[in-house]
Amino acid sequence: MRITDVEKHSGLSRHTLRFYEAEGMIEPPRRLANNYRDYSSRVLEELAFIRSAQHMGFALAEIRSMLQLQRESQLDCAQGAQLVTEKLREVEARMTSLRQLQRYLKAEQMRLANSAVAHGLALSPALQQLVAVPGPEKQKG
Repeated sequence: MRITDVEKHSGLSRHTLRFYEAEGMIEPPRRLANNYRDYSSRVLEELAFIRSAQHMGFALAEIRSMLQLQRESQLDCAQGAQLVTEKLREVEARMTSLRQLQRYLKAEQMRLANSAVAHGLALSPALQQLVAVPGPEKQKG
C-alpha cells in the first residue's frame, strides 16, 4: 500500500507517517524498485493503536515500547492491563491536581470580582452573575 493510501485510510499526513517510521512507531515499509514505500496492511492497525493510546494519555515513548513488546510477542493481556492501570493512576492524580487548581482559580476569581465591585469597576455580565451584583432596579409604577 502506497503512502497516499495509508494517508487516506488513516487520516494522517505523510509527514506524520514518516515521523512515526523514523521514531520506530510503525514498522518500516519495504521499498519498491522505484524506491516508493510499500506499507503492509498491518500499518493501519498500528496507526489505530497509536491514536487510541494517545487519546488515553500515553506518551509516544510509552506507545513505542508497547508496540515493540507487541511485535516481539512479549506483551500479554496482563501486562497491557498493568500499563493501563498505571496510566489510570497518573490520570487520576492529574485530575486531583486540576480540581485543586480549579478551586483556587474560582476563589481568586471571586476575590477579584468582589474587589472590582468594591472599587466601583464594571463587571462583565458573566461576572455579575457570579458575584450576584444587583442590577439597576426598575421603578414600579
